[in-house]
Amino acid sequence: MLNISVPYQKLLHLLEKLEIKDEELGGLEPYHRLFTSRKDEYAAYLRHYFLAIPETRALLEHLEHPEHLMRAWAHWFETLFTERPGREFAARLWRVGLRHVEVNLDQRYTNLGFSITRHFCNQIVRSSVPAEEAVAVSHTIGKLLDFCLLVETSAYIEATTRCDLEVIKGIADKVRNPVTVIGGNIKRLQRKVDTGDPLYDIYGSLFSENMRLERMVLDIKNYIDMFNGDPDTRALSLDEIVTHTIGRLEAEGRYGTMRIEKALDPSCLHVEGDRRDMEFLFYYLLQNSFEAADPGDPLIRISSCREEFPYRCVVVEIFNTGIPPKEEDIEKLFSPFYSTKSTGTGFGLPIARLAVRKNYGRLELVPVPGEGTKVRITLSLAHPESSA
Repeated sequence: MLNISVPYQKLLHLLEKLEIKDEELGGLEPYHRLFTSRKDEYAAYLRHYFLAIPETRALLEHLEHPEHLMRAWAHWFETLFTERPGREFAARLWRVGLRHVEVNLDQRYTNLGFSITRHFCNQIVRSSVPAEEAVAVSHTIGKLLDFCLLVETSAYIEATTRCDLEVIKGIADKVRNPVTVIGGNIKRLQRKVDTGDPLYDIYGSLFSENMRLERMVLDIKNYIDMFNGDPDTRALSLDEIVTHTIGRLEAEGRYGTMRIEKALDPSCLHVEGDRRDMEFLFYYLLQNSFEAADPGDPLIRISSCREEFPYRCVVVEIFNTGIPPKEEDIEKLFSPFYSTKSTGTGFGLPIARLAVRKNYGRLELVPVPGEGTKVRITLSLAHPESSA
C-alpha cells in the first residue's frame, strides 16, 4: 500500500469550498434508505456499464475475486448516504485514490464511474423523490459526489507524481557517485599530460561535461526535495537573502568582473515565505542572470517596490545586460532540462518557478530589447514583527 499521509487540512478545505451545509444533509436523510437499499443494484449497474467498454471489460474479466469488487462498490455507495463528510470519510476516499494508482487504473475511468453514479442516483430521484424536493436532493448528492471525485483525484495525482519523482530521484542518487568518481579520474589523467598535449584539452572538455552532470544531479535533487516539501512560511528579510545569495555566488569564483547594483525599497524589506524556498529562488535566478549577462558589460541590477493591488505585495526585479530571450522561447526556459547555455542544466528557472508558486507568488521573464533581460518576482509582503 502506498504510504502517503492524508492531507486532512487540504481535503477539509475542499469540503468547505463545496459548501455542503448541515441543512442540505438533513434534507437528504429521509431518503437514505431509498438509496442504501439499492446498493447491490448500483454495483451491478456499474459493472454492466464497464463491461461494455473493451479496456475495462478486460480488467473485470481477469479479476481473481470479482465478488470482492462488487461488495466494495456496494459498500462505498452505502457510505455515501450513511456517513457524514468529514475527516474519516475523506481519509477513506483518499485511500481509494491511492489504491487506484496501485492497480494502475486509468483516472479517466474513475471520472466516468462518478458520472455513472450521478446518473444512477438521478434516476432514483426522478422515480421516487417528490417533485418539490427532487431538485434539492439531487443538488446535495451532486455536491457529495463532487467531493468524492476531488479527493480521489487529489490522491491519484499526488501518488502518481510522487512515484514519478521518486524514480527520477533514485536515478539521480545512483548516478551521483559514479559521476563524481569519473570526474576525479579525468582530472588525474589531465594532470599527467602536458598542457600542450592535445589530450589535455580533451580531458578538460570531458571534465567540464562531467561537472555539468554533477550540477544537474544536484539540481534534480533540489527540485524534487522542494516539490515534496510543504512551505514553512514566515517573515523573511529580503535584503538578508539577496546579500547572502550574492556572497554565495561570488564565492564560487565564476563572476569576478560582475557589477552589482542593489536598490531595495526600505518600505517593503520583508516578504512572507519559506526560507529554503526563497534562498533557492534567488540563488537560481541570480545565477541565471550572472551567466546571461553581457561579458563586455556584466551588470546586475536588483530593485524592489511595494504594490497594494490586487493584494499587498513586494515586486522584486532582477535585470541583467546581455541578449534577451525571444518571446517564443520564454516558456521553454521554464521546462526542466531545456537550456540555451552549453553548460546549463535546464533546472534553474524551473526550480525558481516552483519556489515562487509554492509561496503564492508570480514569476515573469521580460525581455528588454537592446538592453537585456528583467525577471519580475511578486511575493507577499510581510512585517518584521511576524518573523521567527
